[in-house]
Amino acid sequence: MAKRLIIALAIVLGSFNAFSQLNRTINDEGKNILYGFCTRDALENNGDGWFKAEYESYTVKTEKFNFELPEKFDSVQVFMGTWESNSRREVPRFCKIFDLEYFKDIPVTFICLDSKITVDVLNVDDYYVQFLPAIVFYKKGEELCRFLEQPRTESMESDIMDLMERMQ
Repeated sequence: MAKRLIIALAIVLGSFNAFSQLNRTINDEGKNILYGFCTRDALENNGDGWFKAEYESYTVKTEKFNFELPEKFDSVQVFMGTWESNSRREVPRFCKIFDLEYFKDIPVTFICLDSKITVDVLNVDDYYVQFLPAIVFYKKGEELCRFLEQPRTESMESDIMDLMERMQ
């Protein structure tokens, strides 16, 4: 009984520590930036309104999608820097795309890095992140592909559709 209580207490205390790691800000080279695991709300409310401005000005190219495809990726990790111009452009666009009903059930994890492309909540080298943003798509725990810095084709929608078509 005492052993179960100790295990339960460790789980509860561990969850408080994990929660305290969410949506942190640090000073990096004179700028306050988000650092570590972040929620979308934290991104939306960070800094000078960059997220909202890009999100609102972007128009999703829904004609690029075939919403009938049954097979989708099952999670996404977004490595980004709130200080970095590519992340400030592409991440709000990505979020607007993922606001489509078709993608609503896919969990997205945001990991904000410092200007050295490091973070203390995980080893970035294990994820081979060198360029930001790095948007990594997974299926059953396996990486399917990643988008680096900007879309490979004319739009992120086209890149996502290409990935989904290859999964079928």
